[in-house]
Amino acid sequence: MVRGLRRSVAAGVGAALLAAAAAACTGSSEPASTQAALGSAPSGSTGQPQRGGALQVLVSGTIATWDPQLMYVGPDAFFAQRTFARGLTAYGTGDHQRDIQADLATDTGTPSDGARTWAFTLRPGVTWQDGSPITCDDVRHGVARTFDRRTHINGTNYASFLLDMPTQVTPEGLEKPVYGGPGDTAHEADFDRAVSCKGSTITFRLRDSEPDFPHIVALPEFAPRKASADTKGSTASYAVMSSGPYRLQGPWVEGQGGTFVRNEHWDPRTDPIRRAYPDEIRVTSGLGEQTVIQRLLNQQDEDAYAVSWVQASPTLRNQAGTGLQARLTFPYTGNVDYLALNMRSTVMSNPAVRKALALSTNRATYVTATGGEGAGTPTWSILSPTVDPQSIDPPAGTGVEGDPEGARRILQQAGVKLPVPLRVVYARSVLGDKAYAALAAGWERAGFQVQLTGVPAEKYYETIEKPSSVSSFDVFRGVWTPDWPSAGGVIPALFDSRINIDSSGPGQDVGYFNSPTVNALIDKADVTPDPRTREKVWDQADQQLRDEGGYIALSATKALYLHGSGVRFYEDHAVGGIVDLATVAVR
Repeated sequence: MVRGLRRSVAAGVGAALLAAAAAACTGSSEPASTQAALGSAPSGSTGQPQRGGALQVLVSGTIATWDPQLMYVGPDAFFAQRTFARGLTAYGTGDHQRDIQADLATDTGTPSDGARTWAFTLRPGVTWQDGSPITCDDVRHGVARTFDRRTHINGTNYASFLLDMPTQVTPEGLEKPVYGGPGDTAHEADFDRAVSCKGSTITFRLRDSEPDFPHIVALPEFAPRKASADTKGSTASYAVMSSGPYRLQGPWVEGQGGTFVRNEHWDPRTDPIRRAYPDEIRVTSGLGEQTVIQRLLNQQDEDAYAVSWVQASPTLRNQAGTGLQARLTFPYTGNVDYLALNMRSTVMSNPAVRKALALSTNRATYVTATGGEGAGTPTWSILSPTVDPQSIDPPAGTGVEGDPEGARRILQQAGVKLPVPLRVVYARSVLGDKAYAALAAGWERAGFQVQLTGVPAEKYYETIEKPSSVSSFDVFRGVWTPDWPSAGGVIPALFDSRINIDSSGPGQDVGYFNSPTVNALIDKADVTPDPRTREKVWDQADQQLRDEGGYIALSATKALYLHGSGVRFYEDHAVGGIVDLATVAVR
């Protein structure tokens, strides 16, 4: 985890508003998780998938871009990565979905200098859709594009704060690299030192140890980019130069879609991940969410062979007959709803109060209010099941309903005057109002006097990250989705005060949590090369966080997806969060 670029790191690690450890020195990866535990087991198709046919993809709204460097983590990016935008590494399929695997590279990277330097060698024979070879310089150019702040305004920005390059402080107080992208010849030498090529091997030099780097280079921002594909026309962001099994046939029509056909220059022998069964993938965009769901329910004509990442209402699960049930899946989103406790408030500075609040929290009523078992699962860890499948297992002696009577006893034994005033802020919505009212009922039984403040969702994070929030609220609602399936993408971003808290506010550490013990464990994990050993360190850090009352986890959220009956071998990917285009078929 980067220490030098404080606020930039906290903003970059993970996605706070949405919806595994790294390979060891030999390039090996961790054992796979149990797929059933992730709630996304494959459909009941029998036999073997066959090549052929056309898969339909129904998209609500518009696709913002097909430019890998401009894509953030999410469904659009995962679609691109499974079809036309390969990376040095990628996530596996089937039982190995949480495993980082070699993609364009021959392995998952070779670290040196305490994981501050990483080298990847490209596979021989990998090519672009025009038949030209994918080179080390293409990877360098893709990464260089992420430094151009004139155009790089949406995608992830890990390269800019991980690479060992000179920086400067912006007027906003953020530390940013001086290098400004491919056109910046004055500072090009800085980039050349940080990202270098020798034949087909690319070497990244980082400012600090980063054992999760093989996961990070799986993000779209590290995808190769052919310099000649850079254009400035109005359709530039939709121009596709494919390195994967599909290429865009004709222009992409914004608000309507396009068709991806087989890339004749893709060699399956160089791609261990993508099976590419359909001959075509036809994407229809610009639809309304209800239109998508209705088309999938009706299955008229080619819609029987359709998939989508539009989420249906959890109530559909209760209304479905046997045939429809077979077309519904409930994967975990990677999101965890949680409560951040304000360590600087008078109330929450008392460990007994924090313990009582956690004990009196009724996760069952919270999950019910937010949509029931089809919408989430009670959880006790900030690490989602996509990171740790065991995170939803309750600690020994703990129930999902909480224990308000036991919590009241803790307060009384600690000599805390009842009722305990409790100011809780959350993002307002119909379900949010119900969920927090349900939580408040349990807390009040324990002896808390609850004041709920609902803030419009679009203003919520702006509100809680202000310096004034520390004196206004005792408990903050939080939601977090990591950009890669590792505790390293969660715990430092949310609870390392050193990269979050300064005079401008708490950053993502909205509860002002500051623990020397947890910080020491974060540092230990950062320099632990063995994945299994590092996972144990992260487990210790998470347990310490809970023991100190740094957060209260509520629910590991789920999506509900619907697909056509003609789609075969449908499986939601544990990391990608949507149907795995690498293995799905229509025959």
